[in-house]
Amino acid sequence: MTVHNPGRSPEGGYVAAELALGIGLLVFPVALLVLTLPTWSERQTTARSIAREVSRVVAVAGVCDRGRAVETGNDMARNLGLSPSDVDVQLDCAPGGRLPRGGSVRASVTIAVPAVTFPGIGSVGAWSWTAHHSEPVDQYRSVE
Repeated sequence: MTVHNPGRSPEGGYVAAELALGIGLLVFPVALLVLTLPTWSERQTTARSIAREVSRVVAVAGVCDRGRAVETGNDMARNLGLSPSDVDVQLDCAPGGRLPRGGSVRASVTIAVPAVTFPGIGSVGAWSWTAHHSEPVDQYRSVE
């Protein structure tokens, strides 16, 4: 004989455990990805900006000065809230040499991009992204 208890459901469930697993396995990783994606785009834009500015500064100076290029890149990285150690600036010209009129200066900036960012805690893993920019040297600048 089966006794029916009206105050109790015949099916047992684990709603609290299922909710915790659902949040932990589905919502949390998606939230981390949504919080990290803007950082990837921001770092790429930062690398492009630094490459553009470095090549412009060197082209206007008319001399292939790697020290000035690195200094400009580090200043921009600090101004944009990054550590200068996350940025590597390279120039494609003969060091210390005068730049020929009508030539170009090519700057390559490699920047570290965090794989996943935990807000308030830090980041885990990283990959690098490189931006290039070529700036023409003015054809009509005076020769000193």
